[in-house]
Order: sequence, then C-alpha cells, then structure tokens
Amino acid sequence: MLIIVTIVFPALNVPSTKAVAEQPWTTMTPMPTARGGLGVAVANGKIYAIGGLNGDLPLNTNEQYDPATNQWTSKAPLPTARSGFAIAAYNNEIYAIGGTVGNGYVGNNEVYNPLTNSWETKASMPTPRADFTANVVNDKIYLIGGKRYSSNSPYFNETDINEVYDPVTDTWTTAKSISHAVYGYASAVIDGKIQIIGGSKNPISLGSTVLVNSNQVYDPQTNNWTVAASAPNLVSYGATSVTQNFMAPPRLYFVGGFSSNTYSGNTQVYDPTNDTWTTDVSMPTSRAYLGVAVVNDILYAIGGFDGTNWLKTAEQYKPIGYGTIPPEIQITSPENETYTDVTLSYDVNKGVEWMGYSLDDQTNLTIKGTTELFNMSQGAHNVVIYANDSIGNMGHSNRVFFSIDTIAPSIVIMLPLNQSYSSTDIQLTFKVDEPTKELAYILDNNAKVSIIGNVSLPALTNGSHRLTIYATDEIGNADSKTVYFSIETFPTMLWAAIIAIIIIVLSAGYLFVKRKKVENKQELPTDAHSTSDKESKITD
Repeated sequence: MLIIVTIVFPALNVPSTKAVAEQPWTTMTPMPTARGGLGVAVANGKIYAIGGLNGDLPLNTNEQYDPATNQWTSKAPLPTARSGFAIAAYNNEIYAIGGTVGNGYVGNNEVYNPLTNSWETKASMPTPRADFTANVVNDKIYLIGGKRYSSNSPYFNETDINEVYDPVTDTWTTAKSISHAVYGYASAVIDGKIQIIGGSKNPISLGSTVLVNSNQVYDPQTNNWTVAASAPNLVSYGATSVTQNFMAPPRLYFVGGFSSNTYSGNTQVYDPTNDTWTTDVSMPTSRAYLGVAVVNDILYAIGGFDGTNWLKTAEQYKPIGYGTIPPEIQITSPENETYTDVTLSYDVNKGVEWMGYSLDDQTNLTIKGTTELFNMSQGAHNVVIYANDSIGNMGHSNRVFFSIDTIAPSIVIMLPLNQSYSSTDIQLTFKVDEPTKELAYILDNNAKVSIIGNVSLPALTNGSHRLTIYATDEIGNADSKTVYFSIETFPTMLWAAIIAIIIIVLSAGYLFVKRKKVENKQELPTDAHSTSDKESKITD
C-alpha cells in the first residue's frame, strides 16, 4: 500500500516541471481602478496605466505597477481626463496625446515626469483624434491614423493622417499618410519601422464596422509605406508589444481585441525574421480596449473590456523561448586598430554571473569590468569576451583583431652632415621607416616647423647650427634625431692662402726696394764720396 501511495500520489497531485513551464500566462495583482481604453507605458522599469474609460466616464487616473514587487501605487492624475489617446515613452517621460473627452476628440499633449510625479502641457497635436497609437523612432513620436470628427452619422470616420512630434523642439510636422486609413489598430516598432496591424474602418453604407487584419509598415527613414504578412484574424482594439532579444527572441505579440463579434483572448505572434505569424496560448481573460507593456521581455496585459465589465485584470505573459537568450556582449575597446597600450571595455545587455576574456585563443581570464591588458607583445592580437547569465546561457562577443606597436619611427638624416658648408642654402634630406602623422624640425632655438618631407633651409647665417628632426607615427610613438653643422662662407684654407699671398707680395716688395738702394749706392761719384767724408768729419 505504501508503495502504491508513493508512486500514484505524486503522479496525480503534483504538476510536473514541464507542465508548469508550458503555462506562459500568470494572473498578477489587479489594477486598483477598473477601466479600458487606457494608455500603458514603461518608464524606468515601471508600468504606468493612465486615463481610460469606465462606462461613459473618462478618467484621469494614473497608477504605477512595479513588476519587481507586483504592487500598484497611485500617482499624479492626468490633467485632461480622456480615453482612446496615444501614449509613448521618450527619455523616461510619458506623452499622452489626443483622445476622447466624452463629447469629442482633442489634440491635447501632456507629458508626465515620473521622477517629479508631475505633468506638463506641450504643443497640441494639429489634428484632434482618438483610437490610434504613438510610436517613437529616432527621437520623434509618430501618430498615425485613428478616427476624427465627422458631421455625418456616426459622426466620426477614419483618417489617414501621419503627424510627427519632436519632443526636443516641441513642434509638429506631417509625414506621408498611411495607405489604408484605420482606427482601433495595434502597432509596434520593429527594426526602426512602424507596423500598423488590424483595426477598423467605417462601412461605405450603413452597417457593421469593417474589421481588417492588414499589416501596414511605415519606414520613417524613407517616408514610405509597404505591407507585411497580414495577421491570422480580423481584429480591432487589441494591443501589441515587442520582445527585444533580452530574455526572449525578438517577436511582435498581438493579444486580445474584438474579433468576429466576440472579445478575443488570442495571442498572435509575428516573427519579423521570416514575415510569418503563429499563435500561442490564449490570454486567460478575453478582452479588448486593453493596454500591453513589456519589461525585461515579459508582457503585461492590463485592463480592458470583456463585453460586460470594465476590468482591473493584470496578466503576465512569458513569451516563446523566454530564458533561452544568451547575453549580448559588444566590445567597445579595442577596435580593429593599432595601439601602444590596450584597455578592454564592453557593453552587456543584461545582468550576468560571470564574464571572462580570451586573448589570442588562450585560456579565459575572469573580468569584472574595464580591464587593462598589460605586457602585450608587438604585433597582431585578437580578443573575445564570454558571459554567463543566471540561467546558464553562455554568450560571446564578436572577435576583435588589433595590433600593438610601441616602437618609435626610425629617422636617418642624409643631409646636412656633421661638417662645415660654404653655402648658406642647405638641403634637408632624411627618411623615416614608417608612415607618420607628424613631421617637423627645429633649427637652433627657433619655433618648430611642420613639414611633409625633404625641404630646403635657405639663407642660413655663418657659424654653428643645430638641426633636430621630429617624427610621430600614426599611433603616437615619437622620436627625434639631431645633427650639428656650420656655415663658413670663407673657409680657413682660403684665408691662409690669402695671407700667404700677402706675405709673399710684401716680402717681394721689400727685397726689391732694398736691392734698389744697394744699386743706387754703388753708382754714386768719387767727389761725392769725398764731400761726404768731409762732412762726416766736421760732424764728428
């Protein structure tokens, strides 16, 4: 009996791990205020459920949900109570634009700052409208389609307008209209493009509203519209959000909505990599007019209307493949360049339990942040960073190739040499053994002169000179070479020759004069000699 109980009881009463893993939807703490047609957005990891409708009463309620604690908190109310408005988060602030106020449509643009828990009014949207969405691409908020006032019953119709708001300048512009106007659609951004999925159109003649399943794609970069694979079901007033390859593969999830005269719980999944749709486990609470937000690649479906009641419901969905995504690592330094020394730095997209790097395919070394790579040898190297998350998924970075060069350029000066020159114009001729980003010279105590190669040094003064050449290679290694020379326009030998000639000339002149005197003395007459003797005696 004991054996039977031991075997059968676990099988009948304890759900298997596999069964638990296959249930992606979980009911969370309900929102304090029941409502639909609300705006849901994420800022600083918290979800904000703003405005909406309960019966015929537009609301200004603002409630914050913390996924980490599964708790709700009331925040500063929306200045203009409304429903069916577009909502977008930009720079961790939340923009609520347009919507229905009960007796018509508005273009009100009010922004909420979660840090100060306060609202600020911005420039209104040019075209008042409702039941549309807002999407942020490249720092602009795109507000496409929706419904606006009409003077004919049912006193509204769909619009194809595409208005663009710039939060930085608080200004509006107009972009290319949507190909097929719809309202009550769902939308999301994938790879920088806005996808407008499903929605409603007014019938051409009196009758029920027409539902669509189109997937219209707008590219803000080219300002053009294309189409992608249509959703499996005709549906309006559902909600979408996108996983970002953080904890789950990148997919667009379209949940709930109004379809075939019923309120749907369908979970429709779009794969942008192959432009296909699949379905997953339905949402526990079928509803439309709900809001959806994503935090850490987990979806939260909040509020809505089930055909009878306005809802407080909050349900969490773990997407297909959740928990199978390894960390994404991007090496930011080094790059594919040459360095004298290397700092290893990186970005990782989520928390990890371990990180390490492999240099030149050697054994992994653990790192905990930016790391200096010391004692690197000259030449080529490569590095890869690895990371493990808490679930055990191993990720790795791209392999980066780089080089180390700590050797300065070698300079050889051919001219001038360490000698004297008789010319005042000297040719500077030299060579460097590698490409340089800077070449210069300094002559004596003058300023440094930048050059690109050999140059002439004109009109140098007589005397000694010092010439220094500087070279810096492309990564900053620098060296210099100095040569000493002199300028002597009348060299010493020339002066010696001139002096010798002068001495010779003077000596020759002296000898010539002396000889002449001797010759003149020999030619004097006898009387003259006698007279001279007499005079000499008298003098004596």
